[in-house]
Amino acid sequence: MAGGNEIIQYKNRIIKDILHNSDSTLSTDIVTAIDPEAVGEEDSLLYENVFPYLRIPDTVDEVKAFITMSVDMPRVSTKNYFFKDMVITINVLVHQDYMKMPPRYSATRCDYIASLINKVFNKNPNYGNRPLEYVSDVESIVLNKFFMRSLRFRCDEMNSTRC
Repeated sequence: MAGGNEIIQYKNRIIKDILHNSDSTLSTDIVTAIDPEAVGEEDSLLYENVFPYLRIPDTVDEVKAFITMSVDMPRVSTKNYFFKDMVITINVLVHQDYMKMPPRYSATRCDYIASLINKVFNKNPNYGNRPLEYVSDVESIVLNKFFMRSLRFRCDEMNSTRC
């Protein structure tokens, strides 16, 4: 991708890969874990539960699951100035009252959704010049009622501003 609008293109692709993955079972599993009533209406989750920006729930009373994201270009590669580093951060936030999954999942809702996100993006060849690299997966608490997993992936992208 060239021309400076990589961030917009990446975010659009991320949303598509989450809600309309070529592996429809994977997308259905993600949507079901976020909001079972949205299966078949995946696009209804956009700006309700899935946000193309970093968002913190409005109140601690929103008993929901959210996916938020950021795409950053922290630097031009120091190894080769023809490439720039791209970092994708995908956050899964789940209210504490929505964390429990049915016993067959053997996981919290936050961990389960994060594991599905990892399946979608880890080594995904559709971003940058090489498959995405899984960089980190960190758990934290937001607003004392939301558990969050923050997954980071990186890739190299052509630097359109090279000499």
